[in-house]
Amino acid sequence: MYEIRLAQESDGNALVQFIDEHWRKNHIFVTCKELLDWQHLDRTRGRYNFVIGIERQTQTIHGVLGFIPLSQFDPEIEIGRLCWMAIWKVRDEARGNKLGRYLLSHLEDTIKPDILSTVAASAMSLPIYRARGYQTGRLSHYFILNPEISDYHLIITKDSGQSFVTAGAQDTNKRIEKASETDITNGTADCFLLQKDLPRKSPIYLINRYLRHPIYRYQIYMIRDGMKTTGVIVTRVCSYGMSRAIRIVDFIGPSSALSGLQGQWTSLLKNLNAEYLDFFNAGIDDEDLMSSGFTRRETGDGIVIPNYFEPFSKENVEIDYMINAPAGQTYRTVKGDSDQDRPNLL
Repeated sequence: MYEIRLAQESDGNALVQFIDEHWRKNHIFVTCKELLDWQHLDRTRGRYNFVIGIERQTQTIHGVLGFIPLSQFDPEIEIGRLCWMAIWKVRDEARGNKLGRYLLSHLEDTIKPDILSTVAASAMSLPIYRARGYQTGRLSHYFILNPEISDYHLIITKDSGQSFVTAGAQDTNKRIEKASETDITNGTADCFLLQKDLPRKSPIYLINRYLRHPIYRYQIYMIRDGMKTTGVIVTRVCSYGMSRAIRIVDFIGPSSALSGLQGQWTSLLKNLNAEYLDFFNAGIDDEDLMSSGFTRRETGDGIVIPNYFEPFSKENVEIDYMINAPAGQTYRTVKGDSDQDRPNLL
């Protein structure tokens, strides 16, 4: 019934129409094609990073599976190194024909990614991944509150019965410094080499993925230990009304680079007048995060640390993920992976 293939650049309008009609009306990719092209258009190969299923009789798209290879932001990385899955949708009338599974198989057979992953896996997709033997899990949510703010507008802490000032160790030799593109290109290579967890990102990846984003504005910081750069942190500030939050969306380097930074985070919160700093991740050592002053939000603990700002929603969000990393290989998943940290509204 279906022709399964990679979407060509000429399929762009049909792809946008499918997203608008069958995924979400007025989705950001519909209202801002620049963002769609930035995230999914492979200009070198003249195609979109989408697998599409075309119903042969009508020649219309009945299903799509988007993917984002590391190479989208650093062409020196092989396209088959790692791919994150993004939008995965089959039209209602096409359900029951295994079209969704055919799209996934085509991605695996055509791109042949060494590692396939997704962030924000749906409840419907998790059994499919597990049946294929892929690892699934849930991102942990860590946060630090601004100790100088007593009246919080973004979060809920009352009746939790907890203290939110974690006694993290402060290493006076460690600090965070703002990083320019030149700093990232010339001064962070060791951080990437010291990180043993997948995926293997690069300085060019960070620059293109974050500093050259067409809409969002990110700030990258180097973690400095004396004269050495031991880690790289990527942040973005979110606002609602007059209140702000700092989100850590990516981290490069060994987990231990994060320990001893509590005073640095507190200073950053004060300088930016933000209510909290948070960090969704999997694979980063819990003890290193705790020693950096973070508290882990637990399901049902009465604490609300919002995730959605476009539009703002004062509720917790649980983020499930999938990865097919080889047995014994450590990996890291952060909020900036896949398409989790992208605009929903212009």
